[in-house]
Amino acid sequence: MKALELPIVISFEEDVYIARCPLIQGAFAEGDTPQEAAKELSEVIELILQYKKERGDDMSAVIDALTVESDKIVTTITIGR
Repeated sequence: MKALELPIVISFEEDVYIARCPLIQGAFAEGDTPQEAAKELSEVIELILQYKKERGDDMSAVIDALTVESDKIVTTITIGR
């Protein structure tokens, strides 16, 4: 199975954790914990990529650059306030 290696940033804003992926426009999610925000972000990223694929957008260069052989999603997580 292939997974994407994506950097994400998680911050605490107004009583909620916000997770963002700076490489994908519109990829952000919130949660009560950093883990919940990251999980929600993973689902948002999946939906965005599926939508772009259905539209026929060429994501191959981005996907190839970020793809690693794995059976898990690998992320870089920065937690800050």
